Amino acid sequence: MLFSTITLVIFIPLLVLLLAVPVLICVYVYRDAKRRRMNPVLWTLIALLAPTFLGFIIYLLVRSPSADCTCPNCGADVTESYVVCPRCGAKLHAACGRCGAPVEPDWQVCPRCASPLTQPQADVTPPVRRKDRTLWKILVAIIAIPVVLILVSLLLFASVHSSGSASLQYVTRDELYAQLDGEAADAVRAWVEPLDARDDRAYALCYVTPGEDLSTYCYLVYVPGAADSSHTGFGSASTLFGATVRLELQRTGNSGGFYCIQTDLEKEPRLIVTVDGKKYPYGVTEVEYNPTVYTLEAQSTLPQPSSAD
Repeated sequence: MLFSTITLVIFIPLLVLLLAVPVLICVYVYRDAKRRRMNPVLWTLIALLAPTFLGFIIYLLVRSPSADCTCPNCGADVTESYVVCPRCGAKLHAACGRCGAPVEPDWQVCPRCASPLTQPQADVTPPVRRKDRTLWKILVAIIAIPVVLILVSLLLFASVHSSGSASLQYVTRDELYAQLDGEAADAVRAWVEPLDARDDRAYALCYVTPGEDLSTYCYLVYVPGAADSSHTGFGSASTLFGATVRLELQRTGNSGGFYCIQTDLEKEPRLIVTVDGKKYPYGVTEVEYNPTVYTLEAQSTLPQPSSAD
């Protein structure tokens, strides 16, 4: 369950971006083909239907040449072969005085009619080349998104590992008090009876047994209104983002029991309690005795509990 939650949080945005790349490619191909006076619908279909961006690569290779220039005066699309802008009439290139062919300022002879070029033309405003930023964004997305997906997958699979044993058991109050020794049972009674037992909050006692590699965490969880839940989800794991113990319950209206949890983890876990899908706030009281029905090898004498929310 925990791994599924992490997967949803991390992978879904990346998958949405990955699925958005073909849409961006289709929009780019359609607009670019239309500007180059190619068949935009045909090339968009080729880019969409060809596998693994093959259609997009073919389009980039065979698309008709275009300087992607605009008129500096009115912004109209022009090419480098235009002498004047067809929209506003601005002079874009120097022209041969005899045949009108476009020429460069440092040319001495017209390449079309071989006439000498002697008169400089100072009223020329060269067209502005349009920067194709969209293509670079698409190329970066095509490369970056799969790389990020692979790296995140490796990190998650490397960090989500077996956390040792983990178990959950529901007990009524009478069953719990009968299995605890006298001092522990009295301590649990003294803890639970004065609680402001709100039905939108969870309460827990936690007992920790340190170990060389894994520590054992025992939780006695009290959830008013959700005791003896017919549907219970439970999981514990240690991930890249920390350790978590998750308890999922359904509302029953019953407040007469406890959930005992035991799990072995490397790190101190964060307890997550949900009822009918709603995440409950909770308070954890750390104690130095085992308040659950699980039997541990080493237990301390019973001191006064210290609260740690």
